[in-house]
Amino acid sequence: MFDKKAKPGTPEGIVTGNFNLTATLGASGRTMQMAGYLYYGEDQESIEARVAMMRSIMEKEQTLAEIPELEAKREQMIKGMNQAREVLAELLDKQKTSSLSSQERMNIKNMQVNIAKVDEEIKKGDAAIQEKKQKVGVR
Repeated sequence: MFDKKAKPGTPEGIVTGNFNLTATLGASGRTMQMAGYLYYGEDQESIEARVAMMRSIMEKEQTLAEIPELEAKREQMIKGMNQAREVLAELLDKQKTSSLSSQERMNIKNMQVNIAKVDEEIKKGDAAIQEKKQKVGVR
């Protein structure tokens, strides 16, 4: 095991190598990099413990970066769904007062199906956002 109190210049304090961990944070392309050193006489367990600690930090940062991206995607889906609902309402109003073309009737059916699908995707997105927030302790 590496002695953290080893004095520089003694064999136990000599750096024999280094390692880097890099993670991409979300779709933005931002990266995070962490470096560590290997010390003379250090055992594998000590190295693995430090790498695991760094990996845990990086995973948390990746999750934190994903949350705003998921929230933005959710907002776009809500906007699109609301626009589709407006168009659907116009078509349904038109249907009450006049006959619709076959294309308009098909649009009504397709829009109803698509709105239901988007609504389901929004619910899944909400669950994913909540799960990620819980994972990193964000409210």
